[in-house]
Amino acid sequence: MLHILILLLCGFQWISTVKAECNGGVDLCNRSYSDITQLITHDSYALTPNIAATQDYNIIDQLNDGVRGIKLSAVPSIGNPQVIHLCHTFCGVLDAGLVSNTLNSISQWLKENPKEVVTIMWNNLYNFKATQLAAAYEASEIMPFVYLHNTTWPTIQEMIDTNKRLVNFVDAEADTAQVPWLMDQFSHVFETPYDNVDVNSFNCNVDRIAKDLDPHGMMYVMNHFIYGVIEMGALKIEIPFKEKAISTNAKESISKHASNCTSVFQKKPNFVEVDFYTIGDALSVVSDLNGVPPIPLIYKKPVPLVDNNSTLAIRKSNLSPTEHILIDNITSNSVRLVYPIRWWCLALFASLYFY
Repeated sequence: MLHILILLLCGFQWISTVKAECNGGVDLCNRSYSDITQLITHDSYALTPNIAATQDYNIIDQLNDGVRGIKLSAVPSIGNPQVIHLCHTFCGVLDAGLVSNTLNSISQWLKENPKEVVTIMWNNLYNFKATQLAAAYEASEIMPFVYLHNTTWPTIQEMIDTNKRLVNFVDAEADTAQVPWLMDQFSHVFETPYDNVDVNSFNCNVDRIAKDLDPHGMMYVMNHFIYGVIEMGALKIEIPFKEKAISTNAKESISKHASNCTSVFQKKPNFVEVDFYTIGDALSVVSDLNGVPPIPLIYKKPVPLVDNNSTLAIRKSNLSPTEHILIDNITSNSVRLVYPIRWWCLALFASLYFY
């Protein structure tokens, strides 16, 4: 009886491993990188309980669970503006540390998972040069996995065979002459609008794309997350809205959005971007879009929502228009130039009100 149990356990482990290959299933191995759908986490490094958190679990947990797209923000550290940290718009609000540390963690995961492909999309809010971002990569152990694109996208299996399994995009200051593997995102991948405050507001408009490009035939990110609003006098600050994640990430909501975008662009979304990916059905919807069986989510203890009293402060305002700050992966310089003191106010507010 014992040996049968062992065989069954080993068999289930083998089945699970097979399902996990090629970014979701063996049926995806021979598909082009540009012809699959991947779950990407919005501000992947921004973890609870911080007020600016967009995820409950760290990047390695995300990858283990089936997330294959990572969104990172390059921000000057407070101590040295030439040192790049992963921060949520301003390091005084949320600081996830050195870029190279996170890249080393991803590198180790790629070593341990040789049949998986990962994508990193950079929000370069502060316009670091491509060579500065490249230096952070070179300070880590991740360079052997970096994919260099030519004219056509390879299959997932081809990327596995060559071991070039890390695709990198940046939304500003790409310089492919000096750093050819760090691609200009909006020349390859456009996005749908990200500044949504209501679960019914999702649409399939082309929000960010390189000049004069036709979105048809390009890859795209379908942004599917919403914000709540904190009001500080005349100032409104949009923050991730965890309390709505159960409805935002529901199968019906994501599937409807994906169906609409597929109809508009004649192509399924290549990336579905969400907050709090373990809440709701995001992973299973992505499996459905790929036509493969869902991979069971590794059991995780639920992370408590923000205290219910905070809902008085996190809401869509009905007041007249006010000064507005969006804590997000935008590319405007206005946030960092105009409002540094208010970021400190937000950090203080968070420490007093939410923790």
